[in-house]
Amino acid sequence: MKIAVSVLSDISRAEGVKVRAKRVFELLHKNYDCTLIIRGERDSISENVVVIRPSKLWNLQLVSVFLKDRFDLVFCESDFWGFFSYFMLARVWGCKVVLEAHGIFSVENESRLLNPNPVDKIRIQMDKWRERFVIKHADCVIALSSDICTYYRKFNKCIFLIPTFVDEKKFKSRKSANEEESDNGEEKIVGLIGPFAQHHYVDLNSLDFLYRNIIEFDERIKFVVIGECDYRIRNERVSYTGYLSDSKDYANELTLLDAVLVASRFPTSGPLNKILEPMACSLPVFATPTSAVGLDHIRPGTDIFVCDERELVAKVNESLFNADLMEKVGKNARGTVETYYSADVNYRKLVEVINRLSTPS
Repeated sequence: MKIAVSVLSDISRAEGVKVRAKRVFELLHKNYDCTLIIRGERDSISENVVVIRPSKLWNLQLVSVFLKDRFDLVFCESDFWGFFSYFMLARVWGCKVVLEAHGIFSVENESRLLNPNPVDKIRIQMDKWRERFVIKHADCVIALSSDICTYYRKFNKCIFLIPTFVDEKKFKSRKSANEEESDNGEEKIVGLIGPFAQHHYVDLNSLDFLYRNIIEFDERIKFVVIGECDYRIRNERVSYTGYLSDSKDYANELTLLDAVLVASRFPTSGPLNKILEPMACSLPVFATPTSAVGLDHIRPGTDIFVCDERELVAKVNESLFNADLMEKVGKNARGTVETYYSADVNYRKLVEVINRLSTPS
């Protein structure tokens, strides 16, 4: 079976949808003839990657790709625009098109418009029409959370839940409090994971929360902002790593932390890598309820700390220096990832979906 995993954006930087696309591709490439279709400027990345150059007629480039490869199945990664092109090509070549829904498209877009004007309202309605068309006409929908699954099931009964997953083997567990050499006066380090750039305005909420509340945090706590960051302040308690191009450098950076802070104000129905990856390192995560939307298997207070924004600083201050509590929550976090969000566990679910679609009805 020939499979295309399509994410029509530049995947050279590890962010959101791009991370999921690469992880799905890496898993499927083990046992299938799999090609990754991306949008970018580079001529090639590897023999199994096709680069669609950005242009107004980008979708016409897909025709030549399909003429050459004749795919049996296309995984369209959360792309409600690109789906239309794949839908038309599928009708000509007879392949199946899967839509991976990383969030509830219309709901998330609408929630970020605090005071929509008439043009915004028209755009919202257009989003809903486009969303319904795509979901109805997909041969199969893969949802990343139960909320997404429930919402879209009314438009398409062929829907499966396969959550965001991580290869926990690539993330080492941090040392326990008893194994650490404590020579820094109980100083603790809390990380915030980016990118924090203007075009990632949803993620900027966490950074804004830190800057507004930094004097309220225990003075023994220092903060490390990991990843791209366009909004920096001069404060001896805050340091910045900049963008980390090597995934190993990123994983190692996580092991140096005592906890991670995620304080988004907007729900993103698909689970967040910036929560699951620290959990895979046995790192306690402090999050707002909206940050954790879509993580169906977490247990607040057991494997993660979840509380309202107005209570978040106090929760960090009272919990971070409780070594036994932090070690217990971190250990439980790793266990939750291994049980529910492991790449190995969810690869089997992907294979089941592929087998079902490839079996004649």
